[in-house]
Amino acid sequence: MRPLIGFLLKTYPKLSETFILNEILELERQGLNLHIFSLRRPTQRHTHPGVERVKAPVTYLPTLLPEHDSVQEKELLDAHLALFHKDNAAYFQALRFYLERTEDRRLHEFLQGGYLAWKLQQLGITHLHAHFANVPTATAEIAQAFSAVSYSITAHAKDIYLNDNAALDRRMAKAEFVLTCTDYNRQYLEQVSTSRTPIHLAYHGLDVERFSPKPKTQQSEVPLILSVGRFCEKKGFPYLLKACHLIKQVGIPFRCAIVGYGPLEGSIRQQINQLELGAHITLVGKLTQDRLIEMYQQADIFVLPCLVTDDGDRDGIPNVLLEAMSMEISVVSTDISGISELVESNYNGLLVPEKDELALAQALEALIRQPGLRTTLGKAGRLTVMDKFGLTRNVGAVKDWLLQAVQQPMRPQTQASVLGDLLKLAAS
Repeated sequence: MRPLIGFLLKTYPKLSETFILNEILELERQGLNLHIFSLRRPTQRHTHPGVERVKAPVTYLPTLLPEHDSVQEKELLDAHLALFHKDNAAYFQALRFYLERTEDRRLHEFLQGGYLAWKLQQLGITHLHAHFANVPTATAEIAQAFSAVSYSITAHAKDIYLNDNAALDRRMAKAEFVLTCTDYNRQYLEQVSTSRTPIHLAYHGLDVERFSPKPKTQQSEVPLILSVGRFCEKKGFPYLLKACHLIKQVGIPFRCAIVGYGPLEGSIRQQINQLELGAHITLVGKLTQDRLIEMYQQADIFVLPCLVTDDGDRDGIPNVLLEAMSMEISVVSTDISGISELVESNYNGLLVPEKDELALAQALEALIRQPGLRTTLGKAGRLTVMDKFGLTRNVGAVKDWLLQAVQQPMRPQTQASVLGDLLKLAAS
């Protein structure tokens, strides 16, 4: 019988997390038996069509957020009572761990962690994989304190660089393994970690057959520049708008479509008006993946001017860069974080310094003026994605690590590591 593996997410499904959806679908295609746990219910009405193909059942943990709900409160408390009656010593040990954590105490997090442990016991799940090293992994850690379930982590960008390093180190120490989507992230996590937990590079995989270019029936006289991302600071959209303004001043014809949504939408619209770019730039809004592929098919250039924010937030390798390159679209981005692991400037795309609208405008102008360069970079981009970022191979490695964690868990590694550290301290 195939083992049942838990998959813990903050919100499922989520329109901006297609990389997780693709991973789940491929893990199932490769034979894994999954059960999805979500800390929140989705607030968006739109979902990707691929969600309907997911076989795994979904358990939404009862939550008291954003508003208190007496029915869900009772579900949480009933689970905690069941845990207490089953093993009150283990319950008090978990409570002690929660109270002694250095992070802010959130009763809601403790309640959900207990409920998750209870549900895992009911379903016979012995291993849990958490996407994101912040709230989902914090909840998995609490569940482990209650039930000794093993867990693993996929850490991304915001949850790495905006996390408390002591808490991040502790959570990694208790994990079977840690995955992250860039070597830049992996090296950072290696520096944070003081344990023997393996930290693996696991690039996001992409279905290169689905993101496959089709011959254009006719070439547009006015090139379309496409950008896709959440309207948040680290995507760098204000610099794209400034670059478009510079291109407009030179008198080069172009169109720009930006697909996305988020908290900065109002300020982006205001900047478009201030720079008098309304005739050139269209905000498309939210799109499903199928609709987005149609946009890729129309695009001549793809741009995403990512940046590192003042508080350290940044992207790893944005999945939309993989998608655009797989569609043989010439891409322009910035040389931050793990992006240079995907884009080699002047070979399969162009890289410019972050927060530099002049350099960005010059790169876009070069691609607008040189259709041949666009073609050369685009073809090299697809070859790069096919070679290093194929879905089957990359997710296959994730499957192998998960099965190893289920069949041969390394716990109690944490206790052994702590004992070793104590012996070293006593000998010094």
